[in-house]
Amino acid sequence: MAKGYRNNYSEAWDQIPAERQRPARPTGRKRRRKRRRHGAGITVAVFVPVIMVLIAACFLLWQQLPHPKKDLIGTWRTGTELADTASERAGEWLRTAALGSQIRLSEHFRDREQFRVFSDLTLSDNGAFSLSLDTDSYRQAQSSAVSALAGALVELIGRRELALGRDEAYASPEAVKEAFRGATALSVEEYLTIYGPALIDPLSDLQQSDRQGGFSMDVDGSRLIWDGSASSGYVLNGDVLALTGGAFPFYGADTAPDATAVFFRKTAAGKEEPVEQGSLKGFFRAHPLKLTAHAKNFRIVENMTAKTGAEDAVTVKAIHFDYRNNRYLSLRDLAGALKETAREFSLSISGSSIIIETNGTYEPAGGENDPFDTEGDDIFSAGDLKANDITIDKRNVKYFTFLGKNTEGKADCFINFMDFCLLFDMNAQMEDGVLMLDASTRPLEIDMASLRAAGFYDEMRSGLCGDATTGEIFDSWRADLAIPIASTTKLMSYAVIMDAVTAGEITLNDDVTISKEAADLSQGPDRMIPMTEGQVTNVRELLQGMLIASSNECAFALAEHVAGSETAFVERMRAKAVELGLSDATTFYNCNGLPVFADSVSTAKMQNHMSAADLFTLSSYLLSVYPQITEITSKKSAALPTLKMDIKNTNALLFNMEGATGLKTGTTNMAGACVVESCHIESAGGPHDLVSIVLGAEDNTVRFTSGEVLLRYAKQELLSGGDDGQDQNTGELPSDAEGIVRMVLSYRS
Repeated sequence: MAKGYRNNYSEAWDQIPAERQRPARPTGRKRRRKRRRHGAGITVAVFVPVIMVLIAACFLLWQQLPHPKKDLIGTWRTGTELADTASERAGEWLRTAALGSQIRLSEHFRDREQFRVFSDLTLSDNGAFSLSLDTDSYRQAQSSAVSALAGALVELIGRRELALGRDEAYASPEAVKEAFRGATALSVEEYLTIYGPALIDPLSDLQQSDRQGGFSMDVDGSRLIWDGSASSGYVLNGDVLALTGGAFPFYGADTAPDATAVFFRKTAAGKEEPVEQGSLKGFFRAHPLKLTAHAKNFRIVENMTAKTGAEDAVTVKAIHFDYRNNRYLSLRDLAGALKETAREFSLSISGSSIIIETNGTYEPAGGENDPFDTEGDDIFSAGDLKANDITIDKRNVKYFTFLGKNTEGKADCFINFMDFCLLFDMNAQMEDGVLMLDASTRPLEIDMASLRAAGFYDEMRSGLCGDATTGEIFDSWRADLAIPIASTTKLMSYAVIMDAVTAGEITLNDDVTISKEAADLSQGPDRMIPMTEGQVTNVRELLQGMLIASSNECAFALAEHVAGSETAFVERMRAKAVELGLSDATTFYNCNGLPVFADSVSTAKMQNHMSAADLFTLSSYLLSVYPQITEITSKKSAALPTLKMDIKNTNALLFNMEGATGLKTGTTNMAGACVVESCHIESAGGPHDLVSIVLGAEDNTVRFTSGEVLLRYAKQELLSGGDDGQDQNTGELPSDAEGIVRMVLSYRS
């Protein structure tokens, strides 16, 4: 049955056309073999590419694994920011000029990227290295530093123009730069490049750290060995290379063991990646007034022998005031001794008025050169020591003298021995008790060595004389001693007030309403100018009252107007002292120099203190920055309309010395008699302002006589300093900040 069925099927199949026949299905085993062959082809076609991709990925990953030799090859760059160093050096240079410490250098050095110096480390595949400074970045940093300082200097000159009271147009940067070029024929940048300070280290110094040689790596790839000995640890992170350890002095790193230099890979285009210094260490960063109690006044009379050259001796009567050898000489006897010499002078004494003509002829009145009757004083009489009116060659002077009558009953005047020499600009000395008068026309010469040996400074607590223009000190005694300064305090008050004027906080024409506190002060024991609460005056008049009449109430009113209260004003005074670099000897409690009693059981009395050296610094500052102070302090008198008062200057040297311009007197019981004197001198080398300071003198006579002696000595030293005071730098332009500022200011004055 089965067989017949199969045969029938075969026959039927054979009858189907060939093109319509389907292939016969293979048996099961054949089918399985065919499927396996087909699956293997698919596996090869799919997985081989995947494997190839995985192999390539592994290769690329392997390529990215740290490989010291491969990854370090090339050029790396690191940078050191010099803004702080350059700014610091610029500040040191500027602070030598008045107002220089008020310039905010951070504003001029704010673009810190301009002050970055780069160095390049090149590592070659042959194991060679080189480290060199990038000179282009150095020149850029140097140029930027000069430009920044130029901007600060222009600002400083502008501030000084405003301080001088000039129009704001003078202070604009454009106007200052124009004046600078006119004064120097150079731009500010060009001038500073030649004459300015070194703001960054010289290129030659920095290039001394350039290196070249060979390098290798240790086994584990954590350290680099330089030239086979010195080594540095390193960390590599992409395009950042950090070298640690002080074995290699890279730019931007100190040689300390923990120093680190961070490098960025330098691209083919030479791109300079920003360098964050962070805490990295910069390679370039280097860098007893004892007032003598006077005994009851008494007079000792003396008949002195006087000579004028080889002439016969004559008698000159003398009075010793209070103390032996404190001699006051008869002016008539001196006139008689000098008669018919080159020093002859005419003399007229009437009441309290003394008139002298140095080119006149002396007409004897009687009694000249007659000796005292030392057995009695019935004929002789003399008044008190005071500043009697003296006119010499039609010029009024103020020296303390006695007025009285001589042995013939004729009016006479007795003048201090030193004051006589100062008044007549004449030399005289004592030799073995004989008064030697130099009758030649040779001007007075002051021998400070002899004066010091004779106790010149013993009548004061401190003294000094110098040239405020150059800062030179000609002579001093205990100049660093902290001493009560009384009303010379008002010089610092003036500086603070004028700073406020310059800053635009107040003006000289401001109205000022007198407070109750100021009015009360004007009614106290130290009153000078009467005031009433609510009275209206102005800054200009108050300044004159403060400096000319030494008005304490004027100083107080100004302090309130500037700062709101005296306490706040005193804080400004203290800040100004710091700005000027004054020493610890300077202490302020108030604006006028009066004693201040502590609010305690002891009621301790405190007073403002300064040293003569600090007062010289302050005076030099004022004469340079605010020279208009002398327009006030040189006045012998002034009218104050709103205060309804005429005032007189307390400074006798304005009358006694030609060219005297102030500055301030001061007196308290503790401070004694103080004076800060100034004198303007025109020499062949240009104008100079001389200053003498006397602190803690016994009385007015000592402070004014000593102050004049010191001032004359300063003038003598200035004019005898070579070529009549002419600058010895043969016309070389100044390189210091103050000299440059003054040069430009003088060009426009």
